[in-house]
Amino acid sequence: MELHTTKNGEKTLYIPKMDETYHSRNGAISESNHVFIRHGINRINGDIHILEIGLGTGLNALLATQEAKKQNRKIYYHTLEPYPIPHNLLNQLNYGQLLNDKKLFEEIHEASWEISVHLTENFVIYKTQQKLEEVILDFKKYDVVFFDAFAPKKQPELWNKTIFKKLFESLKPNGILTTYSAAGKLKRDLKSVGFELEHPPGANGKREMTVAIKK
Repeated sequence: MELHTTKNGEKTLYIPKMDETYHSRNGAISESNHVFIRHGINRINGDIHILEIGLGTGLNALLATQEAKKQNRKIYYHTLEPYPIPHNLLNQLNYGQLLNDKKLFEEIHEASWEISVHLTENFVIYKTQQKLEEVILDFKKYDVVFFDAFAPKKQPELWNKTIFKKLFESLKPNGILTTYSAAGKLKRDLKSVGFELEHPPGANGKREMTVAIKK
């Protein structure tokens, strides 16, 4: 992996073998806030259970932790990451500094795996080092799924009907799946397993994104 800088000055990671970055080159924090906070957390009232597909750099988790404090509600955050980023690279990312929460950013990555860790009064994280294809998810447990896998062309094994049916069944009624992608096959597959779709404008000038609702 290589360290790259977005147009907004945030550090992100680039994987040459996949020709893929962890975040939008036009802005990492703005993308995560738009896709996962505005169109994820902020669509659900009260305490919330979140399933994140891809802990990655931990940016989404950090923003969710801050949101829990800001809104004074509890967030239970289950995140999957089969390939944790090495600490020498995490230490070079600057989200903690930019969001004035460097200590909390470090604590997200230092939290033990496979147990619930109370990072703050309002935020509990459970990190699972398993692939989505293999993990067993509880039935009707989550309010929101942050679907933050690499792009469909880069990680096709995660963008199919079998995966989306599994996520559909793990969501509570009226739960949502939110993702930056608006690919045609994604839309068809989500509809085929029972989701209803909305397509608000995407982050950083992107034409659209996808919010899938379990009615």
